[in-house]
Amino acid sequence: MPSSAELDALRLSLEVALRSVAFSLPFAVLIAWLLTRARFPGRMLFDAFVHLPLVLPPVAVGYVLLILFGVRGPIGGW
Repeated sequence: MPSSAELDALRLSLEVALRSVAFSLPFAVLIAWLLTRARFPGRMLFDAFVHLPLVLPPVAVGYVLLILFGVRGPIGGW
């Protein structure tokens, strides 16, 4: 039988997952529609930018985020 703390952790995980899907799904559908139906200048660059997280290794992305948001980084120093 799971303890109260374990059930709270599970509930919190499910809540965060549902909220993140609810937040990101409209943006994802809009971007997918734009890339498949619309023709605009810079479309190929936008497509490459959207696919960038799938191409770059997660460790490299994590390192860049650490540099950017670190205490001495350009964003984290604020």
